[in-house]
Amino acid sequence: MTTSITRHFASISNGRWGPRQVHYRRVGSGPVVLCLHQSPLSSRDMLATMERWKPHFTCIAPDTPGFGLSDPLGVDRAEASDFAEAVIEFMDALGIERAAVYGFHTGAMITGALAAAYPERLVCAAANGYVVMTEPDRQDFIEHYLPPLQPKWDGSHLTWLWARMREQLIFFPWYRKSAAARLSFDLPPAEALHNSLLDFMRAGDHYRVGYRAAFTMRSDLALRQTKTPILVTAADTDVLSADLGHIRHPADGVTVAKGGSADQTLDLCRDYIKRHKPPKMSKSTNHTGLRGRLWQDYVTVDGGQLRLRRNADVSGRAVLILHEAGGSTESIEGLAAGFIGHRPVLAINLPGHGESDNTLPRGKVTVGSFAKAIAAALQRLNIAEVDVIGVGGSAFIALELATLAKSRVRHVVMLSAMLVDDVLSKELIDHYTPDIKPVWYGGHLVEAWYVVRDQHLFWPWFRQKRANVIQSEAELDPVRVQRRLLDLFRSHGMWRQAHQAAFVYPWKRKLAKTREAVLLAAPNADPLKSVAAQAATEMSHLIFVELPRDSHDWARVLLPKLT
Repeated sequence: MTTSITRHFASISNGRWGPRQVHYRRVGSGPVVLCLHQSPLSSRDMLATMERWKPHFTCIAPDTPGFGLSDPLGVDRAEASDFAEAVIEFMDALGIERAAVYGFHTGAMITGALAAAYPERLVCAAANGYVVMTEPDRQDFIEHYLPPLQPKWDGSHLTWLWARMREQLIFFPWYRKSAAARLSFDLPPAEALHNSLLDFMRAGDHYRVGYRAAFTMRSDLALRQTKTPILVTAADTDVLSADLGHIRHPADGVTVAKGGSADQTLDLCRDYIKRHKPPKMSKSTNHTGLRGRLWQDYVTVDGGQLRLRRNADVSGRAVLILHEAGGSTESIEGLAAGFIGHRPVLAINLPGHGESDNTLPRGKVTVGSFAKAIAAALQRLNIAEVDVIGVGGSAFIALELATLAKSRVRHVVMLSAMLVDDVLSKELIDHYTPDIKPVWYGGHLVEAWYVVRDQHLFWPWFRQKRANVIQSEAELDPVRVQRRLLDLFRSHGMWRQAHQAAFVYPWKRKLAKTREAVLLAAPNADPLKSVAAQAATEMSHLIFVELPRDSHDWARVLLPKLT
């Protein structure tokens, strides 16, 4: 039995919505149960259920399209039937002929749509928190429940988002501030609410597509038409438990039952599924990639899993790209995409960054420990030789990797390396990475917004003086700032430790000892470009290359240097 929940990607190359990938979590063995989460969250919301059920089932929890790490369907509007069809494509990708399906809230609606449309693929279904709306309520929810989520230049949308997530635990629906809509729940700790907010941010404005599909579904008709055995239930404390009494004239295979407590409801669903004897999960898995794009995967190393993006449309020596401290593979997507069709390209999320587990030994967050983790990933992936590009603080990881795995690394590119002197290094250690932790009123979101925004306005960002202005066009598009903000938060504090490791790295001594040629590269807007150029004049084995402003053009400049 697989006792630890692991993460994977399934590739769908020729589905209705074109090439796409589905991220999913998996645990357990035996009968297969698909676990479908609520909006606007991800399969992370199924972790407790999977832990509870893993002694009984193979639990597979996909991120709904456009949520978590799954690609969206690429449409502005979709119905529950579309999301149900997307689940069938996912089942096909994993070689699952038949299964049981469990869904919670929005996932329960998709479960109902599956049960109605695909009885040949389901042995049974369990819908926990099933919405049965009157037509006036349906129109009211569609009009008021789903305002657009658009990043604003000043970060004010984050204040709304925090209030929105908090308010839905105080009122239902969240926009009705009446005694009748008042809920009686304990508000969760700031950290728990923050983690749910990150899922909301992952979905972005697409959250409306998933929610709307649930609200527009004629869920009453689905229960009348289904030929799949289905349990419809809800915990007594669930705001949707009242909807159980609205179910009229269901099909013979529909069982409507109150659930009791949250745990009792899960046990009710578990026992219902067990009675219907789902087939065991086959051993086949889906590990294929997609042509013409960076596709996602996980690699398992000691201590957990590292998320990566890659493309192998052509053969040859791979280009390995390591993102900056506090970033992710999304932050270097333009650079990585430029190598597609020219060289195999691999981008790995550092331990503790961008949905990678923190696989580093406890208390050993150093440049060297990061390099060892990347070397272990290359070995597990059977990649014999690479050219490595390290960005920002990861430039030092690239240099360490070349020392650690000399036979595996051919060329080293240190891009926008943080080549600072001892005085500035001390100041960076003290001020560059404030300890930003969730607070109950959401103020940490605005603090982090201005940190990542000012990083493109001043160097260093905390010296907000005339002398520290970055004299170039700043990257202040709110969507890009929000992406950097999400990267910072999903590193769960590792962004601070990774930066600190880079600030104390003895780069002058390390470069002086290196005998192989090292490429120092920086775009014209980089405030440390002149330091890199000066270092290249002082050490003959260093070569400086100035890059254009657009990161999509960097690969074109670097490729001739990596022959």
